[in-house]
Amino acid sequence: MVYGKPVTDMWASSGSEPLTSRRSLFRSLGLGAAAFTTAGCTQEPLKRTASPVPVARNGSPKGGARRRSSGGEWVHFGDSFTNLSKVVPACAELTGYEHMDASMIGDNSLTAAIRSGCEPLRGRLAGGRIPAKGWVEVLDFDPPAFRMHEEVEYLVEIGNVRGTMVRPRSSKRAWFRRPWSGEELDVSGCVDSTVDPRHEQSIGTKGFHRNFSVVFSLGRNDIDTGGSVNGLVKNIRTMIEKHPAKQLRFVVTEIPAWKGEKIGTPKRAELDAWNGRLKQEFGDSFIEPFQWLIEHREQSCALAGQKMTDEDRAAGDSGVIPISLTMDDRGHLSEAGGKACAAGVFEEFRRLRLVYCGRQFREIVSR
Repeated sequence: MVYGKPVTDMWASSGSEPLTSRRSLFRSLGLGAAAFTTAGCTQEPLKRTASPVPVARNGSPKGGARRRSSGGEWVHFGDSFTNLSKVVPACAELTGYEHMDASMIGDNSLTAAIRSGCEPLRGRLAGGRIPAKGWVEVLDFDPPAFRMHEEVEYLVEIGNVRGTMVRPRSSKRAWFRRPWSGEELDVSGCVDSTVDPRHEQSIGTKGFHRNFSVVFSLGRNDIDTGGSVNGLVKNIRTMIEKHPAKQLRFVVTEIPAWKGEKIGTPKRAELDAWNGRLKQEFGDSFIEPFQWLIEHREQSCALAGQKMTDEDRAAGDSGVIPISLTMDDRGHLSEAGGKACAAGVFEEFRRLRLVYCGRQFREIVSR
């Protein structure tokens, strides 16, 4: 998938309008001069370790992978909580490391596993053929829970033919485009639609193939669309096990609560059960930046350039994100909230000794 790549070709077979991309990577983000202090920072770099739950691969990884994933380069797989808040560039500002945003609005864990090239995707082509050139509709995805996003190109290979797969805006139909002329091929039945890792610009696979460490911020859409926590754990485990590093540095982020999921409500009980399972499965690699944001809400609001209100205080007491740090009725983080959340991520990285906390950090927060 090309994250933010425009589609300029006309739909030759469908007569639809050309698509345009809506997304871009790495927007500049300053943290401002909000007062933010962190107890226990040291002048010396802390020892960086592998994830507290390292996963050993069976067999030799392809491409001569390194023993460990990069300690200073991280890729974030997440959903709208990550994407809309711009928390990833804020994490880069705080840590001084490279942080790549591979999040997508609406992503569930299965779709993330497919986009990363770690899970197979199959589909049936209309007419059972790949045309010599142009478009053909893709039908009946397997697994059916795959969620294909609008107006985003997926770089795939079907029947040994490389091309792009896309779903137009406001449409439920998916199409495969063969960009270069070739021989028409018969592909009857269900065939593999392999996410093509040879495309360096594919944001879904680039972080993995460059040996980046991983932040898994998934699960909100799994729970909201009737998925299971067993499926969520399985999909994260699959991405961990199929990462090219023999030992992967990774963290698994808690699933954040919507505004209506206050402590004591049935929906909150379900959410807490899911987070409890993630903590059980991933141990110290399970991080809680949203909980940090709530517990330090006055500090979080200051970091976001906001003055904490009584409404913010009440929200925090109910176990949900302070209102001043959200952008809509459901409770998505605003970009200001993303800055505060990044501080929570930083704190958890520091706890796991995955980040240096010294002069560079003090300079950032004292601007």
